Amino acid sequence: MLTIFRRHLTTCKHSSKGRKYRTCACPLAVEGTLRGEKVRKSLDVRSWEAGQKLVREWEVNGDKPVVTVSVGYERFLAQRKTKGMSADMLHKHEKLGLELQAFLGNIPLRSVTLDQLSEFRESWTIGPGTAKNQIARLRSFFRFCIDRQWIDRNIAKLIEMPKVDDSEPKPYEPAELTKISEAIDQFPNKGIYGEMTRERVRAFVSVLRWTGMRIGDAVQLPEGIGENIKLRTTKNGKHVSVPTHPEIGLAVKKIKRGTQYLFWSGEGTVHSQVSCWERTFKKLSKIAGVHIYAHRWRHTFIVDLLTKGIPVSEVAALAGNSPRIIERHYNQWIQSRQDRLDQMFKGTW
Repeated sequence: MLTIFRRHLTTCKHSSKGRKYRTCACPLAVEGTLRGEKVRKSLDVRSWEAGQKLVREWEVNGDKPVVTVSVGYERFLAQRKTKGMSADMLHKHEKLGLELQAFLGNIPLRSVTLDQLSEFRESWTIGPGTAKNQIARLRSFFRFCIDRQWIDRNIAKLIEMPKVDDSEPKPYEPAELTKISEAIDQFPNKGIYGEMTRERVRAFVSVLRWTGMRIGDAVQLPEGIGENIKLRTTKNGKHVSVPTHPEIGLAVKKIKRGTQYLFWSGEGTVHSQVSCWERTFKKLSKIAGVHIYAHRWRHTFIVDLLTKGIPVSEVAALAGNSPRIIERHYNQWIQSRQDRLDQMFKGTW
C-alpha cells in the first residue's frame, strides 16, 4: 500500500500541521510497498488530487512512466522528424494527433480503451481509403508507445480496416490529355502571376507527366534544372534522375523568375502550396471536363514505361517503389506488354 505525504518546505507556515496537510503548495512524495518492494520517492507534483491519480495508476500498472496522449504524440512526431519523414506525411500525423487529443483529452496512454478508440474511429467523416491510411498511422503511434514501454499492447490493431476497392490505377487516356492541354489555354490568367498563370500550369503539368513525381516533390523542384531532373536520392547515396523532356524544357524557360523553386515562392509550407495546386487542378477539371488529380500523371508515367517494354525493376527504381508494388498495382499493363512481346516473337516464326 502506498501513502502520499507532503514534504513541507522550510518556509511553509503549515509545516506544523503534519505530512498529510492537503492545501499547501509543498511538493508531494509517496512511501509504502508496491508489489513487494519498498517505495519512497517524489511524485514531482504539488496537487493532492494529481498525486492520488498518479498513485492509483502505479497500483494498477506498476511503477512505470505515466505518459499522457499529448506528451506521447509529441515524442512520436519528434522521432518521425529525425527519421526524415516528408513534410506532407508529417502534417498528416500532426493532424491525426490533434484530433486524437481533442477527442480523448490529455489522459494517460494506459487509460485509453479499445471502446474509446473505436468511438474515435466512428467519428471520422472520410472515405474508406483515407480511413485505412489513418488507422495505419494510428497503429504506428501505438507501436511507438509499446517500444518505449508506455503501454503494454497495441489496441489500434483491433480497429478493423475498412474495405477498399482495389481497382487498378487509371492513367490519362490520349483524348483526355488533349482536352487538358486545350483547357490550359483557356485557364484564367488571374492572380499574382497574371499573364504567366497559364504558362505555370502548363509547366507544372509537364513536370508531373514526364517525371512521375509526386506533387509534393514537384512543388519543391529547384529552378536550375538541366539536362536531367533529379527524382530523389536512394539509401546508398546515389541519385535517381530522368532526362528532361523537351516539353518540360520549353515550358520552364517561360516561367523562370530567379527564385529557388520553380513552382513555389518558398514562403509558407509545402503542404499549403500542394493544396494551392490541388485547387488549381479542380478549376482545370471543370474547364476540361476531365477528372484531374496529380497522381494520375504518375500512373500515366509508369504505365507508359511498362507498355514500352521497360523492365519492372527499372520502373520501380524510377517510381521509388519496390518491384512487388509495381507488379501488384500495374499488373494489367505488364500483361499487355507481355502480350505485345508474344505477338512480336510469333512474328519471327
